[in-house]
Amino acid sequence: MNRLTDPRPVHVLKIEDLHAAHAADVGVILVQVDQMARINNSAGTATGDAVLDEIGRRLENFAIDEFGHGSCVERLDGPRFLIVPAAPLSLGALRAQERALHVALAEPIVGDPNGRLSIRIVTALVTRDEPVADQLRQAGDQLARPASARDGVIVHAALSGGEVAIHYQPQYDVTTGAMTGVEALLRWQHPELGLLGAGPLVTAARAARLECELTEHAHRVALAEMARWPRQLGKLRVSLNITAADLGDPGFADRFAAMAKAAGVDPDRLTLELTEQAMLSDPASAAEQLAKIRNLGAAIAIDDFGTGYSSLALLARLPIDYLKIDSGFTRTIDGNDRDRIVVRAIVDLARALGLLVVAEGIENERQLERLRELGVATWQGFLKSGPVPGDQLPGLMEV
Repeated sequence: MNRLTDPRPVHVLKIEDLHAAHAADVGVILVQVDQMARINNSAGTATGDAVLDEIGRRLENFAIDEFGHGSCVERLDGPRFLIVPAAPLSLGALRAQERALHVALAEPIVGDPNGRLSIRIVTALVTRDEPVADQLRQAGDQLARPASARDGVIVHAALSGGEVAIHYQPQYDVTTGAMTGVEALLRWQHPELGLLGAGPLVTAARAARLECELTEHAHRVALAEMARWPRQLGKLRVSLNITAADLGDPGFADRFAAMAKAAGVDPDRLTLELTEQAMLSDPASAAEQLAKIRNLGAAIAIDDFGTGYSSLALLARLPIDYLKIDSGFTRTIDGNDRDRIVVRAIVDLARALGLLVVAEGIENERQLERLRELGVATWQGFLKSGPVPGDQLPGLMEV
């Protein structure tokens, strides 16, 4: 039986014990995964079970890392999980951990044919005045309510309030070490929590069906910044991320062309990145939009290549210039024979198709040396720099 209909019981005594030990109300986090029905229908309940097991494992690691040993993760009804910290925390302190929680669940899960999962998070204060089960049920009701209105308010506030920021991760030539480009990455400058990763805002935009609006705004910010860059950054290629929703919008390519023209940015300096899952969601629309983008002079890159259900037929048919190898392969390339073989196969495939390869997640010199041996052209990673604001790029070019 699929665990969506066979949840494990909640260990409510864990919360009661905390009440008794600390004589205080207890803050908890509830997490809901939104696409489990889709995964069960498309890939089978065995795959759904495996995805839930992986989510549970990641949440357990997150709880221990962030809240210490003695923290508890429990399955609730359906695709919901409960996180109980080892010691009582305020709701504000728990909400401040949402960024880390999104990161913990952001990496693609093997077996999920449609890529990264969308999650909902709600924090709740379990008091000593009411039965624990009733309070958890009330908190769960918040997850069950349509999130689009609430998430729409969040996204519109971020867009209108100037909270969308762009950081840039440098990309380097494997042979010369020169900085040749950057990947533009969305950041959320939250008015209360400070600088957050893209995860919370992207999740809200997806739930509110505002992904296209968020992408367009992020592109507009990045293009405006590029137009003001000093001369020494003038030859850097900038990679911008797009989604399946963007490719499904018939007007996307034309709007992007208009934005680049208005900003005075040469499309020859731009690369648009999409995942395999985005490419596969609507191949006909993807082919049409990508052809228009290529006609502008911009390049196309497939991000996180090797983590989804790769379609060699689509790779041969669609106008693609780069393959980006997922960091899950490159981080162990210096010690894992299987990952090294996979990377070599991707490089050979790319070479046969006339494509260049970019490796993500490079953290040490051994990994970089392996890339040289395998013939990878470009890399990015914390070995030299993580994502930084645009005004820090000139200094990195001099390093």
